[in-house]
Amino acid sequence: MKNIVITGVSTGIGLGCTRSFIKNGFRVFGSVRKQQDADRLREELGSKYVPLVFDVTDHDAVISAAEEVRKMLGDDSLAGLINNAGISVNGPLMHIKPEDLRYQFEVNVFAQLAVTQAFLPMLGATKDFTGDPGKIMMMSSVSGRMAFPFLGPYTASKFALEGLSDTLRIELQLYGIKVIILEPGPVKSEIWNKVDEDAWEALKKTDYLPSATKFRNFFVGEAEKGIPIDDFGETVFRIFSKKDPKTRYVIINNKFKNWTIPNLLPDKILDKMIAGQLGLKKK
Repeated sequence: MKNIVITGVSTGIGLGCTRSFIKNGFRVFGSVRKQQDADRLREELGSKYVPLVFDVTDHDAVISAAEEVRKMLGDDSLAGLINNAGISVNGPLMHIKPEDLRYQFEVNVFAQLAVTQAFLPMLGATKDFTGDPGKIMMMSSVSGRMAFPFLGPYTASKFALEGLSDTLRIELQLYGIKVIILEPGPVKSEIWNKVDEDAWEALKKTDYLPSATKFRNFFVGEAEKGIPIDDFGETVFRIFSKKDPKTRYVIINNKFKNWTIPNLLPDKILDKMIAGQLGLKKK
């Protein structure tokens, strides 16, 4: 039986990936932050799901979880690690608090490297490793290569994660470990229902409220039309199963319209189109 670690599996993308890998014969070590989520998922998913209860920003807890997995593996190794856990800090950059921006990077960038470092030996990052090297999947976003208003902290963190992942991919050739960047578009995920009400209240005192309201409604609508989490999980499994995967995959509905065309447009034209749709242009 093959083994994989997936972070942030309580809901959304992480849960969809966990279900898919278990269905395809894997044992999944899946991280959650709350014991009640661990208990709920163990009941739903059965014995092939092994809960790991830790926050990815708690370095000591990450190290303890890695040691727990190492003991359970015995002489086995990890076939993969999917760094999925993440958050989204939203709002106009003009009004973002420095501490909120730091926390965005703490979760979406610094923690990703800490988790990767903790599990790398089990993926084959040692000179005396004799098994098949594992694969690492980094959950970026279309926002990792395309900027959107009011998602500045999230977008910046995903741009940083892309650079981190590209460097890891080159460096880990020493051990034969492949690094794959996943760039999902809208997915039917709980992340879009987790609105920071305090931040939204603060936004009401700014000039950005009308535009931000349009943007929020647009993204909620896009999420409703997004990829179901179980379909997304199956896509991730198919990519993981490839012998020679590409370095990155954009996973989005209507890819030509929603990704190819916008990326062909000059920055200024795309900026004007987005600003016009959201009422961000100076009158």
